[in-house]
Amino acid sequence: MKYMIISICCFFVFSCNDPFVKHALKYEKMGDCSGKTGSIKMISNINGERYEFLSCLDEGFDGKQYSVERTGDSLIVTFPRSADKKKVFYKLILDIDAKPRYNHIILDGQGVILIPSTK
Repeated sequence: MKYMIISICCFFVFSCNDPFVKHALKYEKMGDCSGKTGSIKMISNINGERYEFLSCLDEGFDGKQYSVERTGDSLIVTFPRSADKKKVFYKLILDIDAKPRYNHIILDGQGVILIPSTK
């Protein structure tokens, strides 16, 4: 009985983690921004979510100039833009893992509402 109580206590102590948001971005230059639009594709797995989307960014974008912020139960992903630089179309692949779980994400100004799976 005492081993069971110790096991349960250890489980609760080691399962408590601090909140976090981990993210990684891959990008690919696609060409100029004239008239192209795209949708957001989301893939969920055990390590978080992957978002694939297209965006017009500054020509010198190097994959480090973006921010991911948590606001309540939402994540806001922003990419800086300057008015005087040429814009280039990029395919972006963003991997996000967060605890506690978020219910909304805004990717470069496009809102996405996450619908939990029923499986």
